[in-house]
Amino acid sequence: MKKIFYFLMVVFSTSVWAGDAEDNLLSIQSGYRALLQKQNNLDGKIIGMQSDLEDARRRLQAAQADIARLEAEIPAAMAQKARQAEELRQIGVRLDHAWNAVYGAGGTKASGN
Repeated sequence: MKKIFYFLMVVFSTSVWAGDAEDNLLSIQSGYRALLQKQNNLDGKIIGMQSDLEDARRRLQAAQADIARLEAEIPAAMAQKARQAEELRQIGVRLDHAWNAVYGAGGTKASGN
């Protein structure tokens, strides 16, 4: 009877151990799949960030080119404005002389015209 008892104990403990091993295997497989999915998600995120970085670098280069262009154009535009201001001053003087020739200094029409 003792031998049968020991035999049955060994058989049951082996099947329990086999069940535990299978449960452990399934648990580890599940954990592995979950971690693999996280890694795949992270890979996708990294690819997206790298793409965003390249886009940002292109925008930065375009912005730097705009800055350089504007830094060159502003002094030229300011010089043109100064020339136009001088031309405006000169034509204003001519306008005053022409006005005074027609209307006189007091604003009434000059005699003889």
